[in-house]
Amino acid sequence: HGKIELFGGCDSSATTCNEVGTQVLTYGRGLPPAEMLLRIDAIDAQEIQRVAWTYLNDKEISVTAL
Repeated sequence: HGKIELFGGCDSSATTCNEVGTQVLTYGRGLPPAEMLLRIDAIDAQEIQRVAWTYLNDKEISVTAL
């Protein structure tokens, strides 16, 4: 699904510029389509778990009461 949206071909020039700008801000350069596909295909369940643990694990316990 994500690959179809990434390479759908019916993007406006503004959408294409936005995508290239995001790549430049993230990677320091525009990514060729082949490299983008390799990066997408490299994502597996362990990678998702690692990222989720890094960003969603709250080491501090907080309690809120009304």
